[in-house]
Amino acid sequence: MNQWKRIGLLPRKLHIRVSLLASTSMRAAHSHRKSRGPLLLAAAVGAALLFVALRRPNGTTELPQLPQSFLDGVALATSPWPKVQNISDLEVLWELPPAPLGVLFLAHGCSHSGSDFWPKSGRCMHCLGLPEEMRVRQAALRRGYAVVAVSSHNRETMCWHNTGADRSEDLKRVPGILKQVVAEERLGQLPLFAFGASSGGGFVLRLAQAMPEVQGVVCQINPVNPAAFEVPGKRRYPPTIFVHMAQRDPEKAATVTQALAILKKAGTPAAEIKVAPQAVTPAFLQRAVQINATVAEAVVAALREGGFLDEEGQLHKDPRSTLTQWQPLLKPVVGGLNLEPDVSPLAELLNVAYARHEIVSDTTDVTLEWLEAGGAKPGLPGVLQAR
Repeated sequence: MNQWKRIGLLPRKLHIRVSLLASTSMRAAHSHRKSRGPLLLAAAVGAALLFVALRRPNGTTELPQLPQSFLDGVALATSPWPKVQNISDLEVLWELPPAPLGVLFLAHGCSHSGSDFWPKSGRCMHCLGLPEEMRVRQAALRRGYAVVAVSSHNRETMCWHNTGADRSEDLKRVPGILKQVVAEERLGQLPLFAFGASSGGGFVLRLAQAMPEVQGVVCQINPVNPAAFEVPGKRRYPPTIFVHMAQRDPEKAATVTQALAILKKAGTPAAEIKVAPQAVTPAFLQRAVQINATVAEAVVAALREGGFLDEEGQLHKDPRSTLTQWQPLLKPVVGGLNLEPDVSPLAELLNVAYARHEIVSDTTDVTLEWLEAGGAKPGLPGVLQAR
């Protein structure tokens, strides 16, 4: 994209470990998410970090817990972000970098919300700060993007209504919402890209169909409906890159292969990144701001001793299907950290590690770099162009 060259945005190096882990899950309802503690000022947080020693189930080793105050992942009380508004009956959150170079719309998956992309703070007491969502947002901000997240209209399943614009409650609202935020923040001359995972991945494909202003799409872990690529007149569908977990989800991989062929035939730049399983290590678990080194090491040790990890540190089985087995094993070593699906930072990371169906942050930089080049930049790590 020439505009990116003019503004001098330099590509960032991204060391993709396309060995990622994730798995399929429906997510806990937003109405059941409860505040996990009061907001603390940064100065008070350090004084509140008291470690409590508990014994593991076999009683052989004492391991420290994290205090509840740390688990909240509290943002700085002085931060002006995110801005949170209700626009057209939908929750809208956004954040700007110091000098915006583009706009990135973020679409969550089922059983999630736009508030998952920010940590809990005085501005957003219900924000969860889930690790992969946080890393996607942070990577976008570092590249110069203003990020805008919206919570879907359906607050029961918390999925997006992925049909044509005339029937979708979300598509009736989101284009106008984005235009309003862009106008309010004076971002109208900047390129607009859309990122979505799972149900959100399907939604951003439909959004690009309904909203010509969208100049590029990142679609993660979602079965692709070819009808989304049908655009009126001589308009061409924007460059699109798919991130999926082919090894453990071959059905979705087949729909991506079909989509790549359709887009290439239509003259639209298209590419894919295949994400594979990876090891559960202390460093990997510390992607979550709620997990420190001591707890991360204790979790890995417990999983290994419980027989959940192979010799390479990878999960033997889907953590969603073995939830009732690993939850009681880890509860004594994680303090008050939530272990419930869709609200737990640790559960999300185990899904990423297993690599079947989960939002992925590692590919954020490279997918945005690909879009910035109009889908015409060869040689990016892990990116397979449509053939």
